[in-house]
Amino acid sequence: MTQIPEDVNAQLASKLKATLPSHIFDLLTSAAVQAENQGWQIYLVAGILRDSLLGLDVRDLDISVVGNALQIVEELARSSGFELEVFGQFGTATLKRPGEPDIDLVTARKESYPQPGALPIVEAGDIYDDLARRDFSVNAMAVQFTPGGFGMLLDPHDGIADLRARSIRLLHNQSFRDDPTRIFRAVKFARRLGFSIEKQTLELILQAVRDGALYTVSMDRITREIMLILEEPRADAMLWDLDRFGVLTSIHPLLSWPYEPGKIRSYQDELLTPEERRDTYLAVLGAELGPEPDEADNVAHWLSLPAPQAKLMRDAARLGKLWPQLSEEQSRWRIYNLLRELDVRALEAYARIEALRSDKTAWERLVLFLDTLRHIKPEIGGDYLESLGARPGPIYGEVLEQLLEAKVEGNVPTRADEEKFVREKLTQGE
Repeated sequence: MTQIPEDVNAQLASKLKATLPSHIFDLLTSAAVQAENQGWQIYLVAGILRDSLLGLDVRDLDISVVGNALQIVEELARSSGFELEVFGQFGTATLKRPGEPDIDLVTARKESYPQPGALPIVEAGDIYDDLARRDFSVNAMAVQFTPGGFGMLLDPHDGIADLRARSIRLLHNQSFRDDPTRIFRAVKFARRLGFSIEKQTLELILQAVRDGALYTVSMDRITREIMLILEEPRADAMLWDLDRFGVLTSIHPLLSWPYEPGKIRSYQDELLTPEERRDTYLAVLGAELGPEPDEADNVAHWLSLPAPQAKLMRDAARLGKLWPQLSEEQSRWRIYNLLRELDVRALEAYARIEALRSDKTAWERLVLFLDTLRHIKPEIGGDYLESLGARPGPIYGEVLEQLLEAKVEGNVPTRADEEKFVREKLTQGE
């Protein structure tokens, strides 16, 4: 992470050109020309400006249009091949293309909250109104992109000072009450950037949690923020902070994260896809809800998780309950039967958790199942039994299950061995 230059304005234009892929820079330049022809202005705001100054990779692009963002974005979508998603209620739109950062365009606006936790009421505003509605000072800066003022920094909330101080500071004292999901974003930005949460901002987080602010927000919005955090490379540290601040138990009394940062991270964390990270930390959360998998079911239902993630949490809780048995003396067939019904994503998530390697026997058996045992399948099936004249019925299932056991144990390595095994079993059953 680079140091913030003393004269930001002198270097900002060159930093943006270096940070943005050339085709994205050209696309935004085209949008800026269109805006200027209409008498409007375009600004890069929030993450792109913050991360450019810090020397970080572009994760997303936020564009504020003092004018009509929807008119500009429709023309861009037609000319660029990006997919367009429009949210007319808020005057916003997103350009998407596989392998590219999303480009979010918003008409500069004011926001007001009719009640705590409600979605905001919006009306058109200028760039200063648009920055004032942001969450934290480091996200409340803008740089002009229209040709007449390209590279000019706007920093009405001292975001540059907070970037230098490596501090996450809230813009308004009522901000967490207006939108309690900003609590999750404060924790996320602090850990992602290696910043600290400014003292008063932290006090406001704790006060909002104590006052029940999270109860004013729909569970769908809360769950979305949790899922986004679970996709982060430092999700373990973020969960640790959320637990210390009382956020997790405010969401559900059984939800917790008792592991200090670094204690239970995936050993491949930086190499995993966001979805793999999400599954890994969901599995740990599920395991913490043991020993009864029903508790994981209840929490998953409370969070309104999609069915695949709910099953992952439940099966992670089941695996947590079974884990001590994997440390005991077990045959290959017994290992297979302990794990065969569990969601393979829950098993793969467990295998990524560094702390579990300390139980070498259990961990190696889990890996044995994932790498080898679950892929074992006999070459013959019911059609072979039928060819031998066996009558369809329970005998099919019994013999084929015995064959699978023999195959897993390594007793019938070839097809000829399988055929001999089945013939003997059928003869014994006559």
